Amino acid sequence: MADSDSFSFHRTPDSVPAARETLERLHGELSEGDLYDASLCLSELVTNAVQHPGQGDQLELELSLTDSALRVEVRDPGRGFDPGDPSAGDERGWGLFIVDQLSSRWGVQQGETTVVWFEIDRNREAAEDAEAAGRPTGDPAKRGDRSTEIANAVARLRLGGAISWFGFAAAVAV
Repeated sequence: MADSDSFSFHRTPDSVPAARETLERLHGELSEGDLYDASLCLSELVTNAVQHPGQGDQLELELSLTDSALRVEVRDPGRGFDPGDPSAGDERGWGLFIVDQLSSRWGVQQGETTVVWFEIDRNREAAEDAEAAGRPTGDPAKRGDRSTEIANAVARLRLGGAISWFGFAAAVAV
């Protein structure tokens, strides 16, 4: 892969799996765990761009791979937003929480276009193993283990869909 690749997609639900496919070029460059996390984060950002359309029908994706990190940027002509924290009971709004937990860092840049980006440090698994063994990793910003919160957020999202489906099936059966 070149250091940086750009892609353009129509703002439709089909752009989510198409955007994930762009990560295929990184097999062998990133660990399977990092690719999986990047795929989930990318899916969340593209889904947000599709669900919250602004002007225009295109969104742009840029992948940049360096020796230290993968950076993914999703650009759309939307007016921008201030990300808030999801709260208990919310069925929506957990996507950026998941991005926050799985990525090394992320953010939103507002301007003529909105850019939502995340980075995943390479070799995170080795750093996490070193940290677990008590060896310093040089990363003072480590957030700690929040995997239970992530699992709960994902379960809530999945459960919300299941409840909607069962409610629909029950209404049809009556």
